[in-house]
Amino acid sequence: MLPRKDLASDPAPGPGGVADTRAVGADANRHNSLGFRLLRWASILIPILIFAAVSAWSWRSVLSEADARLSRTVDMLHEHALRSFDTQETTLEAVDQFVRDLNWDEIGASRQVHDFLAALSRHAAPSGGMLLVRPDGIIANGSAFFPASTLSVASRDYFQVHRDGRKGSYFGSVIRAQPQNNAVFTVSRRRSTGSDAFNGIIVAAFKPNYFEDFYASVAESPRDVVALVREDGLFLARSPRLAAEGLGEPRLKAPILSRAQGAEGRAVGQSASPIDGRMRLYHLRRLENYPAYVAYGLDLGGVRSTWLQEVTRYGLACGIAALLLFLLTWQTEAAVREQRIALAEARMEAERRADAEARLRHSQRIEALGQIVGGVAHDFRNILAAVMAGSRAILRKAEDPAEVRRFAELMEKSADRGARLTNRMLNFVRQDGGGGGQCRIEETAGAVAELLGHTLGSGYRLTIDIPSGLPAVSGDPAELETVLVNLVLNGRDAMPDGGTVAVSAQHGQEEGFVAVTVRDTGTGMDADTLARAGEAFFTTKQAGKGTGLGLAMARSFAEQNGGRMEIESAPGEGTAITLVLARVDRPGRAEPAES
Repeated sequence: MLPRKDLASDPAPGPGGVADTRAVGADANRHNSLGFRLLRWASILIPILIFAAVSAWSWRSVLSEADARLSRTVDMLHEHALRSFDTQETTLEAVDQFVRDLNWDEIGASRQVHDFLAALSRHAAPSGGMLLVRPDGIIANGSAFFPASTLSVASRDYFQVHRDGRKGSYFGSVIRAQPQNNAVFTVSRRRSTGSDAFNGIIVAAFKPNYFEDFYASVAESPRDVVALVREDGLFLARSPRLAAEGLGEPRLKAPILSRAQGAEGRAVGQSASPIDGRMRLYHLRRLENYPAYVAYGLDLGGVRSTWLQEVTRYGLACGIAALLLFLLTWQTEAAVREQRIALAEARMEAERRADAEARLRHSQRIEALGQIVGGVAHDFRNILAAVMAGSRAILRKAEDPAEVRRFAELMEKSADRGARLTNRMLNFVRQDGGGGGQCRIEETAGAVAELLGHTLGSGYRLTIDIPSGLPAVSGDPAELETVLVNLVLNGRDAMPDGGTVAVSAQHGQEEGFVAVTVRDTGTGMDADTLARAGEAFFTTKQAGKGTGLGLAMARSFAEQNGGRMEIESAPGEGTAITLVLARVDRPGRAEPAES
């Protein structure tokens, strides 16, 4: 509560107050110069700091976009290379099956084998020819000539690795194939024998320009490098193309290759080119089941150029912002010098107004609390009615100790409800929410029936239809009992000629809820009344007969414990108030809300 303060005791803002205000403004002006000097510096430094931060963010953004772009491009290169080599692997397997039952003399003398190799070579676009090589390194047959030249390839790397025991495919270095003098690299595998014995190899030659032409078409810049790289870093195909004298010699640097040889088969890193020395951002991806990688090297000079274009725009914007801030600071300083005293007076006036508004809010709160205290009488009247009914029952059953004890317990429960009601009102005043706990509808409705069964008066009947075994619902049992008592008594008041008030419960239509309904056969409500039912302090009863808090508290109880209240009514057809209450075992049940 606000401290007491008499409005009449506030001193009026006389001439002395205006003089004090002007003194405050003059003192502020003495400190104004230093503050605006700092503000002028800030108008320059802040745009510079923002420019630095935006430039750093822009660089990271440009690199991130380039990284994502390279990742997609390398995936495309991977699929392209994989299709080519899978096709060639199928071709090598077909050759292996074709000569499986032939010895080397038969292979060398077979025109049919030559024609088969030539047909395969013609139909494979990147193929540069095919060879069958004896275990001693002598060419037995090939796709180019028949009979094949008796040249030895025993010194070639692709022959030696298979002779030394390598299994699976192997990519040979780029060489000049004779007599056409074409640049080719080889894909080779051992001839199947059914054992580990070495029985020659099958060789297919690839033309690097097949890959290089495709790589040139996907390169973003002439300074970018797109390549097919052997597992030891040797370039097999590269765009831009390598000079003839450099074929097979340059290698990609080892650190990035070692990272790509990990479990994921990918690597990203910056490296200087072994050919032109330019720094590039490389993305590598290993070809599944093949000893090679596809790589894309993005020239960092192009990335910096893109970044500088963005930074230039940011720099112009920050420069303009700094100039505008400086001018605005200068204009503001001039205006503040003239308006300082006026602002001080306005501030003091605002403080006086805020104090007056605070007092008004306090008085309004006291008035609202008075209305709430008046509304408590409605519930206490119901509680006292139950106590009086119990007293009359005790007088009638004075010779029956068991009945006297039973009615005494009911009266004690009514008094306990009164205490809880008082606490609930105090909690409201203190803005301290109640709620919580759990209660069983069957027990609570039974208690209501015992309290009100002989209280409603002649001509009124109270029925309870609660199936056994209903799960417990969220809420304080005493609060629910008070709500049901209010609803039953409201139903009785709506039936001036008598009638029936029925309390029933069942599983709700929504999973996890129980629906408790209080239905009367009274006069019902029209549409306008129904629209306002449940509003605090709204009542259709005569003055002194009701406070309009019964339905409001029922709705508050339901919503506070995760449920809701529904009303069905029509003139002449009675009213049904349904509390849809959350079961305590409902999955994902939220904690009760504050009042």
